Amino acid sequence: MRCGMCGSQRLSPVGELTTDSMATERMRLRFPRPGRFKSRPTFTVTFARACRDCGTLYPCLGEYERMQLDATADGLAE
Repeated sequence: MRCGMCGSQRLSPVGELTTDSMATERMRLRFPRPGRFKSRPTFTVTFARACRDCGTLYPCLGEYERMQLDATADGLAE
């Protein structure tokens, strides 16, 4: 895998992604509502990799969130 910013192959191993304010808070990937009365599709981003050369961060979904995204991907609004 290469860094999309600098092209380096020196990426860190996958680590847990948390915020400073609370360890239980996570980043979320959110999409527009697919309909007026439907909830907004939201997926928790649990993991990340970082480029060891330029510092770019690459958030990653966990396996459960990835399966949820895959199951709903066709119905997501642009």
